[in-house]
Amino acid sequence: MSKIICLTPPAHGHVNPALPVLQELTQRGEQIICYNTEEFRSQIERTGATFRAHPATDLTATEISRVLENGNLANVTGLILRGTEQLLPFVLDELAREKPDLVIFDSIALWGKMATTQLGMRAAAFISHLVMDEKHMTPRDLLRMLLQYLPKVPGILRTRRRLIQRYGKAYPSSDPLFPMRGRLNIVFTTRDLQPDTSIIDETFRFVGPSINPQTRSEDFPFDALGKEPVVYISLGTVHSTQPEFFKTCFEAFADFRAQFILSVGRDVHIDVLGPIPENFIVRPSVPQLEVLQRTDVFITHGGINSVHEGLYYDVPLVLIPQQFEQLLNARCVAARGAGLIIDAHMQGKPITAAQLRQALDAIMSEPHYRAAARELQQSMRATGGYQEAANIVQSYVSS
Repeated sequence: MSKIICLTPPAHGHVNPALPVLQELTQRGEQIICYNTEEFRSQIERTGATFRAHPATDLTATEISRVLENGNLANVTGLILRGTEQLLPFVLDELAREKPDLVIFDSIALWGKMATTQLGMRAAAFISHLVMDEKHMTPRDLLRMLLQYLPKVPGILRTRRRLIQRYGKAYPSSDPLFPMRGRLNIVFTTRDLQPDTSIIDETFRFVGPSINPQTRSEDFPFDALGKEPVVYISLGTVHSTQPEFFKTCFEAFADFRAQFILSVGRDVHIDVLGPIPENFIVRPSVPQLEVLQRTDVFITHGGINSVHEGLYYDVPLVLIPQQFEQLLNARCVAARGAGLIIDAHMQGKPITAAQLRQALDAIMSEPHYRAAARELQQSMRATGGYQEAANIVQSYVSS
């Protein structure tokens, strides 16, 4: 039995892909210890792993959601650097005491990368997103990013300078800084969806989406679904506080011949949405993996977990990106014919009922979207998923 420590940030999009791998490794007899905030205790403990709580820091799920409200990824970079400054002394002490055989850190867990470098420990990275570089961006994209980052640069540089002064060469010299990389990098996507980039080398292993419905089940009235096509709508856990968008969905689809399932998030009170059309089931949250198995079209923000989960069940996508990374994800899906994009939000414009209706009509009436989604599904399922990830981890530990 090996002792493996997993360091993940308090973000559902990064924790969810790790859960099936942790469960699989635990069931194979490995000792798994996972560090995160208390919010994720129950999810982690259900896998059989031992949960350890971070000390209180600025880096919380609530704060990540808050700084991403306007889609500015520069805010997340600053938050990660500040969180690293606060977490690193704790993580160094924990790793030195536990002496694990392997440390797995998430691709944005700078504190994990720096701690393993400082202590000279064997490390691997979990990468739950597509790996992009500047060649995948248009001049307009680069200008948008520049305008976002410029006001944040002084604060980012000050925190970076303090980390380098205190920990020296433990601060990564790699360019780009993110994703954090180890000598082994397990990527939770398929090579068919991942664009070409010079960042990817022989240390990258593509295992496909890490999906196991048993790790994320909850009650839902599936008996209420009839014979009509099912359309699932969700903006994920970060961007769900948009009651006006949900009202626009009501306007667009109240008379549409389909059953709609709308997940509004836990921060939106359903009663503020007004009258709910008869063909809508509205919930704060739903068992997304189980819902998608019954879904014909998924209207999504384009977060990579939602993209993977939709395509894993061969569901074509209407993509409504809320921030830059989601726009890049959406372009990858659209380029492969498995969805189409409504980018009004990225242009600072409201989404209209007509745009939503037109997009859904196109996806449901043109079979090539479903065919393309099925091709990507086959590619994803052929990679091995969380079981292959566990195989790779065990092989790496024992090598």
